[in-house]
Amino acid sequence: SERREESWKKFMNDASKLRVRRTYFDKYEYCWVYPEKVFEHRNAVGIAVRDYIFGEGKERAVRRVREVNRLGHFVGRPLVGKETLFKEDLKEKNAIAFHKNFCKVQQLASRFARKFNNILFSLPGIDDMRVPTIEFLNCWVMMYDDGDERKGLLVEKMLDHAKYKKWNSNAGYVRNKTSDLECKPPFRFKEPDISFTIQDIPQAFSHYTYLASRRKFLVCDLQGVLDEKSYYPKFELTDPAIHYKKKTTRIDFGRTDRGEEGIQDFLNNHTCSDLCRFVSRRWIVDPMEKNIVICRDVLSSNLQARNEENTDGVADIGPAVKKEKKRVRFNI
Repeated sequence: SERREESWKKFMNDASKLRVRRTYFDKYEYCWVYPEKVFEHRNAVGIAVRDYIFGEGKERAVRRVREVNRLGHFVGRPLVGKETLFKEDLKEKNAIAFHKNFCKVQQLASRFARKFNNILFSLPGIDDMRVPTIEFLNCWVMMYDDGDERKGLLVEKMLDHAKYKKWNSNAGYVRNKTSDLECKPPFRFKEPDISFTIQDIPQAFSHYTYLASRRKFLVCDLQGVLDEKSYYPKFELTDPAIHYKKKTTRIDFGRTDRGEEGIQDFLNNHTCSDLCRFVSRRWIVDPMEKNIVICRDVLSSNLQARNEENTDGVADIGPAVKKEKKRVRFNI
């Protein structure tokens, strides 16, 4: 136990000093917000950060984080804290920009995931009790004083590492077939010869973001856990990457943004499923004949949009997707 205690650093608030603060990036006000409630657990007064780094990505190192009570005991659910791997980002101003960028990418991905889920469940014959949705984890930043240094960790729920999978990457990798999922029966639409499997859903989502953004960007690097035990099954995803077609700076979508090259790498390795083709259509239920479902393909409008260089926003490819202004602005 002594060795276990030495591997954790604890930072606790008390009556004399507020060493730990919670903040999150408000996508509507476009600023950092400091809520009154600092911790998730009602008995927590601080956090414990483990020295050992158990995971690394392209930009971030991952540590275990726990909330602690006044006795220093762990309370609440296991968490993870992410910090930059680059020395230039360790300065307070750059660290804030680093966390802001991560939150912005994750929130934009979440926005498109909600629209994708709405379209998915509007398709005929889809059972929301069986078909998993796409969800990205909520994240926040814990600012804490480590001696004379002010540090920040981007914190989120800890996923089960034994079930952790990567469905595609920012380098073009696409997980088309997995042995553990191939044995599951496919999901079927009303037509008996049209179906899709669980592993088709993340790939269809990435392809959908490319079409829904009018071929301006693509959300990929989908990784996380498939939770089939919850009341509604879902993919719990984290650390997405966004490839933006036009050249952008690191502050926009991070070092994992490979631009047009990254988009093409995904498209070259991706094979469209029936689900891909179906979410790219508008499904309309005729109010006069409720049993008839009419499919209107709108891919032609997307092809036309490819040549409209001054047009940005969201393509009209689903009932939950609205057209936006032509000016380039992502409301996250």
